Amino acid sequence: MNSVAKNHYSSQSSQTKDVARSLSMVTLAICVTNLLLLTFTQAAHLHSHSDLQCNHVHPKPNDIIHGVHLESEHVMKRRSLDQRLRVKIYYDTSVYKLDEAMFELINNTVLPEAVSYWERALMVRKTESVIRLSRKCRNNQVFLVPNDPHPYCMNACEAATMCGEVQVPEHHLESCRVCDAQGKQCRSLGEGAGVGIKDADFVFYVSAMDTERCQKGMTVAYAAHCQQEVSLDRPIAGHANLCPRSISTKLPELDVLISTVKHEILHALGFSVSLFAFYRDSKGSPLTPRDEHGKPALNENLQARQWSERVIKRIVRPDWLVREGRVRKEVHMMVTPRVVEEVRKHFNCSTLEGAELEDQGGEGTALTHWEKRAFENEAMTGTHTQNPVYSRITLALMEDTGWYKANMDMAQPLSWGRNLGCDFAQRSCMEWMETKADREQHLHPYCNRVKRDPLETECSEDRNSVALCNLVHHTYQLPDLYQNFEFIPHISQADIPFYGGSVALADFCPYIQEFTWRSDNIAIRGSNCLYEENNPRPERNFALELYGPKSKCFEHAGSMWEERTCRQVRQWQHWGSGCYEYTCQNGRLNIIVDNRTFPCYYPGQELRVRLLSQGWLHVGSLSCPSCTELCQETFLAANSSCKLPMPDPRVGQIYPNDPLDCGSLRPVHSAALSVIIFLALQLLI
Repeated sequence: MNSVAKNHYSSQSSQTKDVARSLSMVTLAICVTNLLLLTFTQAAHLHSHSDLQCNHVHPKPNDIIHGVHLESEHVMKRRSLDQRLRVKIYYDTSVYKLDEAMFELINNTVLPEAVSYWERALMVRKTESVIRLSRKCRNNQVFLVPNDPHPYCMNACEAATMCGEVQVPEHHLESCRVCDAQGKQCRSLGEGAGVGIKDADFVFYVSAMDTERCQKGMTVAYAAHCQQEVSLDRPIAGHANLCPRSISTKLPELDVLISTVKHEILHALGFSVSLFAFYRDSKGSPLTPRDEHGKPALNENLQARQWSERVIKRIVRPDWLVREGRVRKEVHMMVTPRVVEEVRKHFNCSTLEGAELEDQGGEGTALTHWEKRAFENEAMTGTHTQNPVYSRITLALMEDTGWYKANMDMAQPLSWGRNLGCDFAQRSCMEWMETKADREQHLHPYCNRVKRDPLETECSEDRNSVALCNLVHHTYQLPDLYQNFEFIPHISQADIPFYGGSVALADFCPYIQEFTWRSDNIAIRGSNCLYEENNPRPERNFALELYGPKSKCFEHAGSMWEERTCRQVRQWQHWGSGCYEYTCQNGRLNIIVDNRTFPCYYPGQELRVRLLSQGWLHVGSLSCPSCTELCQETFLAANSSCKLPMPDPRVGQIYPNDPLDCGSLRPVHSAALSVIIFLALQLLI
């Protein structure tokens, strides 16, 4: 403790005398004293975002109409992929029944931003003609008539053609074309074709119904395609249903909501088990062989068309390390050419076979998302956990469909796994952690600190969030394939099989994760430093944090932060890191706490904080990262650089240091108070 602090706090010997004097008046001390040591806990619970698992139930072959005629195949193949994707949205009446705030959020923000992203990210072969969708045939009985690109129904069309939960308007449909049971007397019935949809490449029908699928888990939205054009198989129409009871209008959840809708739209555009078999090469030729009707073979188990090994391959990892030893693990890899190129560059692994697909979660999650362990916060993994991004790998996949050209300027940086090599991409997280531990290196991006009270937080790698190691005790013993520890500090050998990361899709590998404070399943605030709405309430801001666009996460040094008055000392139970503004000036990183500037002179420097705010003296400390970590780009842009590390020139001096003027009242140190309270309780028994 520094010299100024000693002027305000009694020594340990004087604390002992205070205890002795208190014993003679212990009842009075219990009844009237305000000298209480308070350890505060947040009333809300901490939640990661792993509940938001995508259950993309792919449309079955009989649900898809594969016969929308736009133009002939040879004309389409000659056309360049240079038309920015145009998506036309049509609302079902259920959308207009949403309450005003939710409708405005969906109509003015969520859908425009989600659709606009893909319109800017993807280009297609221009659709010159009007889109008229095909009618559903009764009992799915379809005839293909020679020299006619349109499908014909046996005897009759269905009265209504559905796209997901939405009935397609009559004016969007082709005429009803039928043949008799022998495939003869083919003709058009009714009033003829509708006017169709102009100036569009994809038609998107949106509903907002509380369906049975909305009741499962925490489903926010789901989507799929419903019709494909006949020449190159590109999905031409799709639907999305938004689950009204799962949509939050709170600002802290807006980014995740928009990302979720973008995710579901991409399932409809191409990232789906039901579309893999229809992918084409850069010249427009199918990557999967077709039968005499122009369709890939049907996989009866999946109820989807079976893709070839030019799209997805099974790869065996013969020496996958888990707790019981080396085992055999089979993975599915997306092996299309642009994906392979991008994923090898990302991990810096020239032998990586492709991008691993999810192998857990059952139908709706497995195979139709990237593997969570390998790609963590990539938005096309099976669950949103933190800071979802659409990376070059996902945009490369959309190029490999053969239907799109990607604008790579729209790709968002994916830091997870970047340049970590083949060992990270091709081996288990247990092997990675053990290798790092043997070398006395950080386990990054994994961790082995059990999540328990008092919660000790850390910073995410990019310092954009306060984060926790999501290693938890599960109520069941994990499957052998997902037991990733032989040893965990402070955990018995008998209990280790119950411990793993909280995100099952990540193979129960534990890692540092952003989180949200929730109460009754309602988000109170998040832990992302960049959002002002995440600021704690002033009366609970023990560590003087400040969230906002100029903030980053910094580790606390030492122990819990305290708040003090002349009559109270209290501690915040959750500690370890916090969000603070910073500046890069005069060759140094400067951390700002409650509008006071604390310069950092060397990495690991402890900044002692002692500031009065809101009537409380806040006492704690921060640890300085390196200047280059946060300031190098800023200084380079100014033709400058970080100064060399040096000892703090103010040794012997004090950083901004507010006194606690108590007059004759002296605050009692928490150690002495603990003794007083303990003895008082003992005498009452």
